[in-house]
Amino acid sequence: MKLIIDGEYNKDLVKIIKEQNLPISHVIVHVPQNPIGNGSIFLPKITPTPEEFEEITGVLHDNNIVPIAGIDSTCQGNFEAHMEQYKAISALLERLKELRYKNILVSSPNNIGFIKEHFPIAKIYLSYSQYVTSLNRGKILYEIGADNIILHPDIVRYFNVLKNFIRLQQNLKESRAIESILPLNIGCNWGCIHWYQHHNLQSHRTLDSPVLSNQETISDIDDEFDYPMLYCWRERLEKPENILKSGWISPTNIEMYENLGFETFVLYTNGFSTGKILEIIRNYENKQLTLNFNEILNLPEPYGSYWPSNEARSSMVKLKPELVSNFCKDFPYQSNYPSENEMNNYCIEYTKKLQASDIQEQNNVINQINDKMKVMEKGVIER
Repeated sequence: MKLIIDGEYNKDLVKIIKEQNLPISHVIVHVPQNPIGNGSIFLPKITPTPEEFEEITGVLHDNNIVPIAGIDSTCQGNFEAHMEQYKAISALLERLKELRYKNILVSSPNNIGFIKEHFPIAKIYLSYSQYVTSLNRGKILYEIGADNIILHPDIVRYFNVLKNFIRLQQNLKESRAIESILPLNIGCNWGCIHWYQHHNLQSHRTLDSPVLSNQETISDIDDEFDYPMLYCWRERLEKPENILKSGWISPTNIEMYENLGFETFVLYTNGFSTGKILEIIRNYENKQLTLNFNEILNLPEPYGSYWPSNEARSSMVKLKPELVSNFCKDFPYQSNYPSENEMNNYCIEYTKKLQASDIQEQNNVINQINDKMKVMEKGVIER
């Protein structure tokens, strides 16, 4: 098992990974203030500086861990058609070459082509934000230049689909080395209707474009306009089966995925302390769940000041180790995707076995969410 970490600029963690010889092969470093932007829903609330980006890159190289430059925007607003944008992206790639980057995380298909043309030795990782859930979609993206694809968590529990990606990998191995990679701990709702909107919003928020200089100002979510996130949290709290349906992999059943042929997994660590990250890594490395799985799940948090820290998480149902193990043991992995009837029924039935949350606390958070969503649904207001 090899782990890729996607998280904050954590120099202490990098040094511990090296000292303790943890199974971390790569770290995704989201590139700040770049002309492509970042579509990841797991980004630091405070944007790092270019100097901090260069510093963490050097620390990774010094500790023999491969950095992956994260520029996984799902949308550039067609800016790439402008000459100034072209120059800016070209300059970004040249800077990445200077910093000895040879691996880049992208999402938009046109960026794959651009990077292949201007940085041909770079290995391209396709972000989960591209929503690869079908073999045909994956084949097309491999054909246009992706080397590794992080599959979308919606198909993590559909083994018949996952087997096809492994077969494709084996069929192409003589002509080209590719790899399909699985995310481990994304807690997003299964089949989320706001998935693209959320990533697109992040893409615009983080875009530093020479074509539209005030892009961040007009695409701002710092002032609490984070509707997709509020909707998803309400669904999660009102219908706890969504927590079970989300595409996570428990440390206790990761061996099932290794037996299918998957070797590399992505762990999302943004927002976790160094100690908690190390605990989670040990759980996966030892294939043993010792934590409440709620503590391992990475759930995107709203950017605004909606509720006190951990208040929403504490109002969720609890996923105790024994229950998670039993849930994974009996899950209908051979169900056909995209039909969710069997999975849905199984998860709804299983919620009856979960340790319930504090109902009063849960209702309090849901009421806060509903109040804020009503304000947003009215449109522009005087603030």
